[in-house]
Amino acid sequence: MYDANFKIILFGDETEGKKILTHKYMINLFTSSQADTLGVDFEVKSLSVNGFKVKLQIWDISGDRRFRDLLPTYISHARGGLFVYDVSEKSSLTNINFWLSLIKNVLKKDEIFPIVAVGVKPVSINQRQITLEESKVLADLYNLDDILECCTKSGSNIEEMFETLSKIIIERSPLPIEPINSIDKQKTKRNGLYAKKKSKKKKKKRKSNH
Repeated sequence: MYDANFKIILFGDETEGKKILTHKYMINLFTSSQADTLGVDFEVKSLSVNGFKVKLQIWDISGDRRFRDLLPTYISHARGGLFVYDVSEKSSLTNINFWLSLIKNVLKKDEIFPIVAVGVKPVSINQRQITLEESKVLADLYNLDDILECCTKSGSNIEEMFETLSKIIIERSPLPIEPINSIDKQKTKRNGLYAKKKSKKKKKKRKSNH
């Protein structure tokens, strides 16, 4: 039983760092051929945040131009996103305006959608093209909610990026939270989190002997 269920998106241009991150640390539920056709992979992940048991449906959205028309559908009903860029490729930040504008167009008016920027660090420090300071300036410029860097070699901050986003979603979510249609449909709204419906057992009326 989960206290909260969130669909989140992992988005950004298709860089080597993003590919390593998603293929090494995410279990793709589609085969590679299906992923190439659909332009999206997803995984269900469980984690504990602030004492709440959270269930994440993580949609890894392809940056391939072939699937641009499908992106609004994949973004729909998401509660937050991880913008993934490659610290060793300055060009991985080129299309940030495109991604953020796309998300904004899908969201409803005044809808809260936290975004955490995740920089994938290269194996060698000599390959770094984007400094942490530059990333922080970028986060401030686009009003992103947080920023962190992860390392695909050591695995550092991989778990943290999901925990950070989940924590922000929980803290900033209005009451009540709209349920995600694709996950656990039988839910009721309680305190901004999801709770399973309690089945009401009908009491049998006792027959009177009179």
